[in-house]
Amino acid sequence: MKKLHQRYVSRRKGSFFKKSFVLILLIACIPGLLTGAGIYLFSAAKIEKELQQMHENQVKRQISQIDDKLEGLEIMLSQLAYDPRLMNGLADADLQTDFQTTYKLSKSLFLLQDQNPLIHKVELFIQGKEPILLNPEYSGMTDRNILKAYHSLLEGGQNVYWKDMSAAPYGMALVHKIPGGISEPFGALILTLDEKEMGHLLESLSPYSKGTALLFHHNQKPVFSGSKRGKANFESVLKGMLEKQKNQQGSFVMDWGGGAYSVSYGRMDRLNQEWTYVSASPMSAITAPVLFLSKLVASVSIAGIVLAFILSWYASHKIYSPVARLIKLCSGEGKAAHFPDEFHWLEKRWEDLTEESGRLKKEMPQAANVFFQRLLGGYFADESERNLRDRLKRWGWEAKDNVFTIIDIQLTGLYEGNGAFTKKDESLAGFLLGNITRELAGRTFKHIYMTDVRSLSLAVLLMSGRKTAFKEETAQFVRELTDVICGISRLHVTVTVSKTAHMLKDIPGMYEEVKEGRHYRQFENASQVIDLSRREDMPPAESYYPFTLEKEVIRALRLEERDEVERRIRLFIRELSEKGKTEIRIQPGMMQLLAKIQEEIFHSGLHPYELFSRKNLLQELSELREPERAVGWMMERVVSPYLKEMEGRKNRQQKRLVEQVLEMIHQHYMNDISLESCADQAGTNSYTLSKAFKQVTGINFIDYVTRLRIEKAKELLLETNKKIHDVSEEVGYRHSYFNRIFKKQVGIPPSRYRQIHQESS
Repeated sequence: MKKLHQRYVSRRKGSFFKKSFVLILLIACIPGLLTGAGIYLFSAAKIEKELQQMHENQVKRQISQIDDKLEGLEIMLSQLAYDPRLMNGLADADLQTDFQTTYKLSKSLFLLQDQNPLIHKVELFIQGKEPILLNPEYSGMTDRNILKAYHSLLEGGQNVYWKDMSAAPYGMALVHKIPGGISEPFGALILTLDEKEMGHLLESLSPYSKGTALLFHHNQKPVFSGSKRGKANFESVLKGMLEKQKNQQGSFVMDWGGGAYSVSYGRMDRLNQEWTYVSASPMSAITAPVLFLSKLVASVSIAGIVLAFILSWYASHKIYSPVARLIKLCSGEGKAAHFPDEFHWLEKRWEDLTEESGRLKKEMPQAANVFFQRLLGGYFADESERNLRDRLKRWGWEAKDNVFTIIDIQLTGLYEGNGAFTKKDESLAGFLLGNITRELAGRTFKHIYMTDVRSLSLAVLLMSGRKTAFKEETAQFVRELTDVICGISRLHVTVTVSKTAHMLKDIPGMYEEVKEGRHYRQFENASQVIDLSRREDMPPAESYYPFTLEKEVIRALRLEERDEVERRIRLFIRELSEKGKTEIRIQPGMMQLLAKIQEEIFHSGLHPYELFSRKNLLQELSELREPERAVGWMMERVVSPYLKEMEGRKNRQQKRLVEQVLEMIHQHYMNDISLESCADQAGTNSYTLSKAFKQVTGINFIDYVTRLRIEKAKELLLETNKKIHDVSEEVGYRHSYFNRIFKKQVGIPPSRYRQIHQESS
């Protein structure tokens, strides 16, 4: 036991270990956690801001490159427009016949178109009597709508300009009138941008996935789009947010589709035309490095905490080792849990040892009681006589050359009401029995052991060193005990005395003989002594069972006459006690009566096991030792629950019967309905129905039908304009009788009743 407790103490670290472990862990973790939190709080916001600024700068750089490329296209087209080698004489030239000039122009247009991937097409339009278009191949213009669109390019005062020709459809185009200068234009060079290449170029404004870049003409129409989202409604929302901005350039954050977007916008001047660019990128993509940083900080912090936990545990274990050794040295049934820490436990340990010593002395009687219970129960059957005597010696019993006997003492007559105690004083009577027995036995015998008083019964183990006078001492003790108890309590005492034994191994057999022998007591209430050593001289009692009284009990039970059942049971037990004599003969008769009653209960449709709440009635019956108590037990535990259940069953049956009849009344009250007809339909007789109806509803059948009919008549009088004659027929009355019964029930005739309520409404 001590080794087991030592192992328990060593494994179960106390509060000192916990406090030291927590302190070391906090010292190790707090700096790292503070450092990680500081890095994240101060660095994350700064990095996120710098990333957004980097995104804005990137957009500006990319838009600057786009501006340069568009400006290069403007210069290239102007160089071509002002080239005298190509443009001189075009107004008067006949390009239909001048193949050399046409070839030079087409070659120049082709070279310019092939020079830059942003150029989709370069065209030369010359108006005249026969307008022509080089793109770069020669083609005549016969479609009036197309010719009108090209003529419109020569209108206006601006010599070079950008024009949205998506209606043509050609997309965004750079137009340069020819000849250059202030002369009257006769044609125009048209450079159309490649939408696909411009889209790729705009995608560089938003390099992140799910980003969008747009380029708006001066009329706020998007001419080019570099969108990776694939959703047009996003561009429309973005344009709406852009229109709300007051500054020429800047950035803002836009929420869309459950996510946030960083939007950068600005303006650029193209040939006196203001173009607007906008780039929207998801914040999650921009701040991805910040997210990586947070994951890195969290991972490092967790790893640091785990390492700190391991190191703290190791350091705490090393610090706690001397304390653990001290606890092992002082270990017992420790109470360390009741003190703040192990040091308080060590300080109080010597006091605990003293208290434990005193407690062991107090627990000696309880331990001895357990030993004797096991001895009587035969748990030491495998041990030798010597070992048993050594065990007995530990409890102060010197069993050498001693003799033993067991007596069983029972009190009866408590339930007759003639003694100093009533049935409510059972515990007090048991207390008296135990004290008197202990006091009287201690005067005569060397050692005694008494079992606990149960149901006014106890067993006493007696030991004496005088073998010759042992029987006389026992007989004298029994007489004295009987006289004292009868004198004080006026109760009856039944004493069963076992045979004597010289061996401890014989005691369990003696105890079983005593428990069996007490059933030979006369069942009538009288003080008596049963000496099992002379039991062979006792004449056997004749078997007897009052079958006639049993039938009378069952007959009264069937009629549910409680008082008669009780009277017949009392006569049954009285006759059984007079003829059977001994308890061992009477108990089977009472059990037979109980079985017969249970059989009757079973035939009535009830299950005894459920009715009696799964109680072991046979066990309870076997413990009864008085006729009057047996009668009371039969009535209280068996008969009364059965009669109560049968009464409840009748009430439920009556209720169901009445509910069935009430339904018939409400369905057929307007017809000729009677108690007898309802009883026939319900499958019963009129007497039973009348009695049940009055018991359930509180009124008799006729009164209920009359009341229902009058109430229905009231409803018809107030809610319809039917004649009183018709109303009476609808509720099942003749007209003359209806007026009389209505006035009797309501106090006024039906016509007056209708008139009063019509006037009040």
